[in-house]
Amino acid sequence: MKPFDFSNLKIIKANTEILSKIDFDCGDEDLNEFLLKDSFDNINNNLCTIFLCKNQNRVVGFFSLSADSIRINNQLVVDYPAYPAVKIGRLAVCKDFQNLHIGSLMISWIVGFCRNLSSEIGLRFISVDAYNNEKTIRFYENNFFVGLESVMNNKRRRNIPMYRDICEKIN
Repeated sequence: MKPFDFSNLKIIKANTEILSKIDFDCGDEDLNEFLLKDSFDNINNNLCTIFLCKNQNRVVGFFSLSADSIRINNQLVVDYPAYPAVKIGRLAVCKDFQNLHIGSLMISWIVGFCRNLSSEIGLRFISVDAYNNEKTIRFYENNFFVGLESVMNNKRRRNIPMYRDICEKIN
């Protein structure tokens, strides 16, 4: 297999016109349906913003972002009941490009985007409701997300709330 050239990747903000012309299959029908069908209503109702990760003209991944607030286990210096966050609503990589760290690259882009945004508005965390399976939880943990302790071991939950502090310095 030829090594993947990451220099061709770019992330763009999608609109309904762009979304109407793409083909995408990540192997998860719920995520595919969100991007190819549900995203139009989400964009038109200003519920989230969709970003596409493209390799030349092919969509290799996507994610959605929206406003959020979270309640976390440990309090910060300022004792608030909830803290400002950006939520990753959906994130997926096309089947043909999985296991190339494109998902982690998209997370890195999101962190940079949120750090830039935090200089303009109050924003401290990135949140996600991760699918409750070992592979997905491990992916987010490897990208420095922490699960809410109160629900991490609940095997019956469909999703596990996780968050990442964008002010923490990661070595």
